[in-house]
Amino acid sequence: MHGLRFKEEPGQEIRGYFLIIAASVLWGTMGIFAKLSYKYGILPETLIALRLVISFSTLLPALAVFKRSSFRVNRHDLPYLVIFGVFAVAFQRVSYFYAVSLATATIAAILFYTYPVFVTLLASLFLKEKLTPETILAIVLTFSGVALVVRIYDPSALNANLAGIIFGLFSSLFFVLYFMMARNLRSRYATLTLILYGDGLGALTLSPLILTSYSSIAGFPTQLWLLIFTIAWIPSLLAYLLYSYALKYVKAKGSILSVMEPLSASVLSAIIIGEGFHTLQILGIALSLAGVILLFRESKPSS
Repeated sequence: MHGLRFKEEPGQEIRGYFLIIAASVLWGTMGIFAKLSYKYGILPETLIALRLVISFSTLLPALAVFKRSSFRVNRHDLPYLVIFGVFAVAFQRVSYFYAVSLATATIAAILFYTYPVFVTLLASLFLKEKLTPETILAIVLTFSGVALVVRIYDPSALNANLAGIIFGLFSSLFFVLYFMMARNLRSRYATLTLILYGDGLGALTLSPLILTSYSSIAGFPTQLWLLIFTIAWIPSLLAYLLYSYALKYVKAKGSILSVMEPLSASVLSAIIIGEGFHTLQILGIALSLAGVILLFRESKPSS
């Protein structure tokens, strides 16, 4: 992990772990707030477009006043930042929100968290990194768990959620691009710079959706606007800032705690929006999380 390193103290490291857990729990609320928003008739692409516009508009003046250095980028990196904003941010977020819309918040979160598997497989294919027995076991556990979560054993349930499953896998694949590009760009830029340009270019990409549906957006009820601003500020900006800050104090292995995101999504979706689970789905959640944790443990620090 790239970023400023402070002298490690037990209290700081514990605080870092706590912040990672807090960020992950906040991320886990994203799908739940989206589900609540869809009850008001908003489309997933409109929701994510407004989310990006609001988060960018919030961050832009704050950085302009307090941290102008965040705006400085090498012009040679601009094409990479455009790809980052369009595909790794805008398309990834839209895919995820469609997965939530067409399936459940839990299915979307679990499918999204298959991204470490795809990162591992691509590293093996293109970088010739060796697949250890532990890594292979982690991949098997992850996909076995996912199969149970999407109820592969029940054709009717699988068909009902098929579109959502496809979008969930696309959200994971797009996040692989986000992960790889962010890891490379963090060697030159702070996280705030990546959020600023990622959200800004993502918002620009999706802005035509706002312009073409302006009349319906103007008529959104107050409750929906509260949900939209909550999504933009809490599980988006605040969670990313907490996670970024936490990485200053913890070792790379601390990222294992981010698996709290799909776990919290599962628990909170059951409590808040009443999503139910079959016994095999609960087993699937446990298996997939175990696989992802094992992959995180096997991965080497990137610093």
